[in-house]
Amino acid sequence: MKHRLPVVQPSPLPPLYAGWMGQLLAGQIPRETEATCEDCAMCARPGQAEASEVFFDPRTKCCTYVPRLASFLVGRVLADDDPAAAAGRVTVETRLRAGVGVTPLGLDQPPTFQILYENTATNAFGRSPSLRCPHYLEDDGGRCGVWKHRASVCTTWFCKYVRGATGLSFWQGLHQLLSSVERALSHWCVVELDIGADALRRLFPITTTPGKAGAAQQRMLDDLVNREGSRALWGRWYEREADFYRECGRLVSGLSWGDVVAIAGPDVQVFARMTTEAYGRLTSGDIPGRLKVGELNIVRMRRESCRVSTYSGSDPLDLPKELMDVFTYFDGRTTDQALRAIEAGKGLRIDRALIRRLVDFRILVPDDA
Repeated sequence: MKHRLPVVQPSPLPPLYAGWMGQLLAGQIPRETEATCEDCAMCARPGQAEASEVFFDPRTKCCTYVPRLASFLVGRVLADDDPAAAAGRVTVETRLRAGVGVTPLGLDQPPTFQILYENTATNAFGRSPSLRCPHYLEDDGGRCGVWKHRASVCTTWFCKYVRGATGLSFWQGLHQLLSSVERALSHWCVVELDIGADALRRLFPITTTPGKAGAAQQRMLDDLVNREGSRALWGRWYEREADFYRECGRLVSGLSWGDVVAIAGPDVQVFARMTTEAYGRLTSGDIPGRLKVGELNIVRMRRESCRVSTYSGSDPLDLPKELMDVFTYFDGRTTDQALRAIEAGKGLRIDRALIRRLVDFRILVPDDA
């Protein structure tokens, strides 16, 4: 018998993506309630800062990344007349005026950010204000100005998951799917809105001259936009970039999931199938028939408990010592046999929901031998 876990309404996705996934998946996607953006779960609480643990700066939280905003997402931000979205819309308009990374495909990462991130992300992610996203709003303790129309990378990234590695696997698969959709639909929009043959050649160059590319990169690093290059890149939409983005948003907002698949092609079909399979695992309560102990990193030991990490250093789990002591019972025998042996030998009756959680966090893993 298949055990199905309850799901939580409403969808945790942005409205556009929620509509599409509502047509693809068999039900709602459970919310990741452990990742609390409004009260960041990765910021240290009083007395919590320990050298062995990782914490984010409350001035940045996880918003130390500049997402690539697809053209149609930019258009949806610009067209959103909700008063609550006004401050976020200003951050997008500011980037449009600056011109750095503004292309018919959307708002790209500024080269300065790319260099900083590639060289500092390991230690600076979540900590350095220098990496903070331009759409981050400081009011209300820090929030995302484009949340309702956020990109796939921000839609699918969480610091902690209700179902641990099982959740991570689903969201990584969904990111692969949605990022592929973003790329395909951005390309579709430039064709539908006819930016011109010369602009297309610049946007999708067959070859690159190293010297010229280097010079362009240097100008961008200095925040100097090549206006002649922009004119050629945008074709007949030059100086009407905001209008172009709005049209992209209008075109894409009218698409059903079937339309998206037809436009995007086989890659999206493959990723969609993988996402539906991962969704099945995410919403299943099944437990493997045989289990063994996975690889654990002990973060901290106390008299009565032990903090361990497995699939992610930012999502450790606190376990009572008496539970740690029975893991050796999962030695290749069936899961039911192991649970009966633990009850007989240790006097502990372990709930199957707890076993499912240990499997989700890869503390116990399937024994396929």
